[in-house]
Amino acid sequence: MKITELKRLQNFWYPVALTTDLTPKLVKLFGNDYVLWRSENGLVLTQPYCPHRGARLDYAKEQDGSLVCPYHGWQFGEDGSCKFIPQLEAGLPIPPKAYLTTYPVIERYGVYWTCIGTPETSGPPPWHEADDLGWRVHVDFFELWETSGFRIIDNNLDQSHPAFIHQNTFGDPSRPLVPRYSVEPTSAGFITRIPQYVGGVGPQMGIDDERLAFDRFQEAELLGPLHTRIRLTYNGAAPDYAFYGSVTPIDDNKSMYLRCSALAGDETMQPYDLFHAFSRRVVDEDREILEVTNPDFPISITEEVHLRCDRNTIEYRRVLGKLAKDQELTDISDQTSFELQPDPVTQAT
Repeated sequence: MKITELKRLQNFWYPVALTTDLTPKLVKLFGNDYVLWRSENGLVLTQPYCPHRGARLDYAKEQDGSLVCPYHGWQFGEDGSCKFIPQLEAGLPIPPKAYLTTYPVIERYGVYWTCIGTPETSGPPPWHEADDLGWRVHVDFFELWETSGFRIIDNNLDQSHPAFIHQNTFGDPSRPLVPRYSVEPTSAGFITRIPQYVGGVGPQMGIDDERLAFDRFQEAELLGPLHTRIRLTYNGAAPDYAFYGSVTPIDDNKSMYLRCSALAGDETMQPYDLFHAFSRRVVDEDREILEVTNPDFPISITEEVHLRCDRNTIEYRRVLGKLAKDQELTDISDQTSFELQPDPVTQAT
């Protein structure tokens, strides 16, 4: 399945900018352009072109809480309404079609999020380690990957690739077997807890020695169709940490990938620069293979060969399959409702 074919994905929240980014800013979601700009009360996402003569609004100015079109100076408020037209004669009303379509924007974890469909939740999925445990949060990266968002999330959940893809960081091809694990359904997706024995990960815990190996548990959770949480627990042998990852689909072949980290240790015990440098090496190994992987992602369980160790990724396909089925039923319902409406041509005659 191509990612733009699953329309219901538009009802979820996606990152569009870091809080440090400059605005106005052109962003793309699901193959369409939008403009992010800053009003007096916060950020606003809107259509990319002025309704007057189609000027690109990422070239506009932010002035006194308004977005000012660079072409003719029309001014728009945060609700999308046109507040002022310089060329309009005194006493005449602003044309009712002089408005911008806008979308909600909220801030979480140093990132701005938006929903361009009908929001199914009030914001992005909550992050236990940040919200409840108060761990140190860092934005690791928000960057373009030349691959499908489905592939990124599938890789986050996959348990059998590290032995081979991550040989230069923590993978060990002599230990390819994945311990048995179970999948526990949640309201948003599912969660699994998997015992692991890994070497090389010392820098992620403030230990500058990649020769050491550790027993740990990985908690892998699907928080949404394009959102994961990964928790690594060391049972007191070293500080724990967690990754919070979300993918913004640009189109079927490109994604903006956000990843944040939460660290249990303080900066002395678990230096972020050391942590991030090692994590970056791991991520780059994933990126190299994902950018040459087919972006057309089969969600039918029977289209690919699966093993016992693939339970996570099989369940991910089931979640997407349910979304696709729900969308199909909705489309059929909408079509039926449309067909039952009176024929306007017949009524007119």
